[in-house]
Amino acid sequence: MISSSQSSVPPAITVIHEEYREQISLRQLAKDLKVSRANVRRAKNWLIENRHPAYTGYIPNSLLNPEQAEVIITYRDYTAAGIRGDALTEKMFPPTMSNAEKNALRDLFEEHNISPEQAAQLTHSILEIFKS
Repeated sequence: MISSSQSSVPPAITVIHEEYREQISLRQLAKDLKVSRANVRRAKNWLIENRHPAYTGYIPNSLLNPEQAEVIITYRDYTAAGIRGDALTEKMFPPTMSNAEKNALRDLFEEHNISPEQAAQLTHSILEIFKS
């Protein structure tokens, strides 16, 4: 016989707010992709550092919206294919400057022995200045 103090408690039902329904955690995305969380975090950090439009207004440690998750997947596909540096930046960001301008910046960065990764970040920062 079950006493009143031992009665079963009904299961808790969690209602997810509309704005969180399609969001995903880094942990779940890593699990879905069958990769380490560090790998997914590295991709997310690169996108944030390079100011990808999908991460405008991103709040640290928050869930990813579908667009942000898709951009991480795209980034991973490109890097898994061996695309790095300027080529990766060109694939991840829509072209906003002419080839002559890009070549001039690339030559300038090479003259000053700046790594391709840092050159890509600087190029993106320069483009952000001109957008304002």
